Amino acid sequence: MLANISRIASGQFIAQLILVASLPYITRYYNPEEFGVFAVFSAIIGILVVFSTGKVEFLIITMKSKDEAVALTIGTMIMVLIFSFVITLITLFFLSDFLNSFFLKEFSYLPLLMGVTILFIGGAQTLRYYATYLGSFSGHGIAATVNAISMISVALGYAIFIGGDSLPIGLILGQMIGQVLSFLVFLFYTDIIQMITLKKLKISSTTVLNQIQKIPVLLTTNLASSLSSRIPTLIMSAVGGMSVAGIFAMADRAVGAPTGAFGQTVGQVVRHQYCKVYEVDNGNTSLPRKIIKSTFFFVIFGYGLLIVSADWLVPLVLGEQWRVATVFVQIIATMELFNFMFYSVEDIAIIRDNFSYRMWTQIAQLIFLLILYAVVNVTNILSNTELALGLICLARILFVAYDLTKTWRGVQKN
Repeated sequence: MLANISRIASGQFIAQLILVASLPYITRYYNPEEFGVFAVFSAIIGILVVFSTGKVEFLIITMKSKDEAVALTIGTMIMVLIFSFVITLITLFFLSDFLNSFFLKEFSYLPLLMGVTILFIGGAQTLRYYATYLGSFSGHGIAATVNAISMISVALGYAIFIGGDSLPIGLILGQMIGQVLSFLVFLFYTDIIQMITLKKLKISSTTVLNQIQKIPVLLTTNLASSLSSRIPTLIMSAVGGMSVAGIFAMADRAVGAPTGAFGQTVGQVVRHQYCKVYEVDNGNTSLPRKIIKSTFFFVIFGYGLLIVSADWLVPLVLGEQWRVATVFVQIIATMELFNFMFYSVEDIAIIRDNFSYRMWTQIAQLIFLLILYAVVNVTNILSNTELALGLICLARILFVAYDLTKTWRGVQKN
C-alpha cells in the first residue's frame, strides 16, 4: 500500500510544488477581485459537475467484475457528455446575460467555456475512479503534474501576453485546459478506449440504472458537500466585498488544494486496499483505524507548523500586499487538518454501503451555511471577516469529526 501511495504522492508533490512556486508570480499579475471572479466561476462549475455525473463514479470501485466497471465508466461519461451539451445550450440561450452580470464581467464564449470545463472535469474524475479500480496509480500523479503545469502556464501566459479587462479568463482557461490534459492522461493510463464496444455501449445505461437506488443519496450528499464548499466564497463576498472573497479564495487554494490532493491521494489507495479487505471481512475496522491514527500524527505536525509560520510565510510567498491573508490561512489550516483525515478514509463508508448518514450531516452543514449567508447578506450583524470564516470552518470541523467517528466504529448498514 505504501508503494502505491508513494507512486501517486510523488506526482502530487511535484504538482503542488509547481503551484506553490507559481504563487509569487500569479499574485503579482492577478489581484483579489480577479481571483474572486474566478472563484465564483469555479464554484458554479463545481456544483454543475456534481449533477453531470450524479457521483455515480464513486460506485465504479464497488463493481464485482471488470465488465461492470467498464460499463459503468462508459455510462457515466455519456451522462457527462449529454449534460455538458445541455448546459452549453441553456447558458447560450437563457443565462449568458444573468451570469455575466453575476460575475460583474463580460465574458466572450461563456457557454462554451462552461460546457467544455464541465465535460473534461467530469470525464477526468470518472476515469480517475476507473484507474483506481484497475489499481493503475501511475497516471494519478502524472495527471496532477500535467494539470498544474498547464494551468499555471496558461494563466501566466494570458496575463503577460494578452491582459486587458478580462484577466479572470486566463485563470478559467488554465483550469479548463489543465482538465483536458488530465483527461487525456487517464485515457492513456487506462484501457477504457480498447474496452469500448457496441455491446458495452448498449448495456452502459442499464448498468447505470442498476445503481439508480444509490444515486439519490450520493447526489444529495455530494451536491450538499459541493455547495458547502462553494457558498463560503459568497459569504465572504457579502461580508467584505469581492476583494475579501478573492483573499479567501487564494488562502483556500494555497492550503485547501494541497490538502485535497494529498488527502485524496491516500484515499485513492485506501479505497483500493479496503475493497480487497472488505471482500474477506466486511466488519474490518483495523485498516480504517490505522489510516486515521497515522494521518492524525502527520497533520498535527504539518498543519501546526504552517499555522505557526504563517506570519512570515504568507507575505514571503504571496507578496507583501497579500499579508492580510495570513489570518485566513491560519484559520483554514485548522479546518484542513481535519479535512485531510476525512479525505483519507472518505470512501470506506461507500464500500461498506453505509453512507446515508453523510447525506444528512452534509445537508445540516449546508443549511447552516445558507442561514449564515442570508444573515450576512441582509444584515450588518456579522461584519467581522475572521469571525465569519471561523464559523464556516467550525461547521466543517464538526461534520468531519462526526464522520470520522462513524468510520472508526465501523458501523454497518442496517
